[in-house]
Amino acid sequence: MPRSLIEVEAQLQQLEHALQHVGCWSTQWPKQEALLSSAPFACDHLRFEQWLQFIFIPKLREHLNTNKPLPNAMGLHPMGEQCILDPLSRVSILPVLAQIDLIFKV
Repeated sequence: MPRSLIEVEAQLQQLEHALQHVGCWSTQWPKQEALLSSAPFACDHLRFEQWLQFIFIPKLREHLNTNKPLPNAMGLHPMGEQCILDPLSRVSILPVLAQIDLIFKV
């Protein structure tokens, strides 16, 4: 499915809003070592919601702002289903992750 930069940015804003709505948005940055993790989703140092906030959103925005190629696929929703356990968080965040996966589906 073709995607526009505006569509991607709109989904990032939706994701930020969803994370804030359920209280998963942090004002405190994790330690630098957590941000440099090579584990998938930095799962060895961060909760999935932290990875979204501190790694995924900034990295995707960097791609948008510098015209770097965007990924062809995401797979965020399955990871969200595994990691996000709180019912309110699931209802707020999972649909946004599904939409992001959809716009990046090849």
